[in-house]
Amino acid sequence: MKQFLISVMMICFTQISAQMKIPADLTFTTPFYKAEDQYIVFSPKPEDKDLSLGVPYFDPSAGYSYRYLGNLKVENDKLIYTPSDRNSAITARWQNLELKVAVLSGERVTALNLPLYPEFLAGYQTDMLDRDFLLEKLSAMNGAGYSNLALADLEKLRKEHYQSAKFYFELAFAYNALGQFTKAEEAVKEAEQNNFHDELMIKEMHFALLHQDKLVAAADYLEKNFKNFKSKFYKSEGIVNQIISFYNSKDGENTEKWIKIYKNEIGEDQYKSRVEDIAIKLKKDKA
Repeated sequence: MKQFLISVMMICFTQISAQMKIPADLTFTTPFYKAEDQYIVFSPKPEDKDLSLGVPYFDPSAGYSYRYLGNLKVENDKLIYTPSDRNSAITARWQNLELKVAVLSGERVTALNLPLYPEFLAGYQTDMLDRDFLLEKLSAMNGAGYSNLALADLEKLRKEHYQSAKFYFELAFAYNALGQFTKAEEAVKEAEQNNFHDELMIKEMHFALLHQDKLVAAADYLEKNFKNFKSKFYKSEGIVNQIISFYNSKDGENTEKWIKIYKNEIGEDQYKSRVEDIAIKLKKDKA
């Protein structure tokens, strides 16, 4: 028994002594997306012997990304940098935008003989206007499921009277994603007043109306906009959502009407079996 306890204590001591002593200025409190274009390290796991050094950045064609540059070894509160092989640079498209990282101070960057502005970022320069570039970032946030991060800047752009079809879509999308359906409806109405109207905004308006239980208004809006759909998939998706909503609200008459609309407007696609299942259930409900 004593021998077992001694062995356990030795294992614990070995694990503790092996863990890195992180310098006090490396605090893992900055969200990944706010560390853009800066040198960062990730919080190490207990088994890690080095820190991974890299740079978060935004690629207009691929979204938020990360470039791994090398490792940092901690020795006596000093950081020793071992760069990665330039021919095997690792780049990752990043999803966890709220991951907390530590940003290296200017003093640390200088001490490591790194350029103050990471050299590879020159390849991602853009001639886009600042607000257009910001919208690309907010769009990427929406796409990655971080509408909570995107909304504040989208609303700021709105106050600045920034307008484009993409802007209004991203604004309505963010509102819908966050359950603010009335605001999404208002955003699409504003877009239409400013002559921005496409199938993506039709989708967002329809979604907002359905989730406010304005089923008849949603149906009327969708039907009036059939001619404005370029994508049969989006059109079908809207029709099927309308069928499901009417069926769930126990409105058999409108459910049946929209099943017929599906057959006339779409005919057959990946949703056919779902529509047929609802039609069968509707008949059983009537029996």
